[in-house]
Amino acid sequence: MNHLFVTQDQALMPRWQAAFAEAECVTVEQAEARADADTLVWLLKEEHGNEESSLVRRLSQRATVVVLSMMPENGAAMEALQQGARGYAHALSPADSLKQIATVVMNQGIWVPAELMAQVMGSTWRLLKGDEQVQSSVLEVLTQREREVALAVAKGASNKVVARELDITERTVKAHLTAIFAKLDIHDRLQLIIKLTGKGASAKANETLSYSTSK
Repeated sequence: MNHLFVTQDQALMPRWQAAFAEAECVTVEQAEARADADTLVWLLKEEHGNEESSLVRRLSQRATVVVLSMMPENGAAMEALQQGARGYAHALSPADSLKQIATVVMNQGIWVPAELMAQVMGSTWRLLKGDEQVQSSVLEVLTQREREVALAVAKGASNKVVARELDITERTVKAHLTAIFAKLDIHDRLQLIIKLTGKGASAKANETLSYSTSK
């Protein structure tokens, strides 16, 4: 996989280099020329101003795009997703987080700030009539506690809220989610909703997110 970071100063931050040893800094023109299905384009938001939306839209037609920001905002994240980006994150995210983001978005997942993801999850669950569509066959492979965590997260609860409601630690919630994702062969919370409601095709997942985030 090719990792292209689009910045004006043509300099890789050390943490970007630590995450992806072969990463390159490129201009907008170079990114557009090299964009393809095997390329992940990381676009630093603050450097592209009013051109950002059209740039994200053009690049996302040929490559996977993640928008990075020094000052992340939910509104900006929503706009990035609506223009076709698969992810939105802090530009100073640790190397391990950047690697995780890459894994999620290159597997048809979505990466956004936790508070925004909770909003997206809740609206998507309601849109798909999740309470009526839950697949018992999916829940059967999970333990009782994992079922409780999975359903709470699918309905839009954050890790902190789940921990409080189930009287467990956030670390335990994360451990349960790791186990749930592994058992269901999924990579993120949106895919969890799709799995639980039986809307399995990734194309359907993308269509659903596009619709729900525009509300």
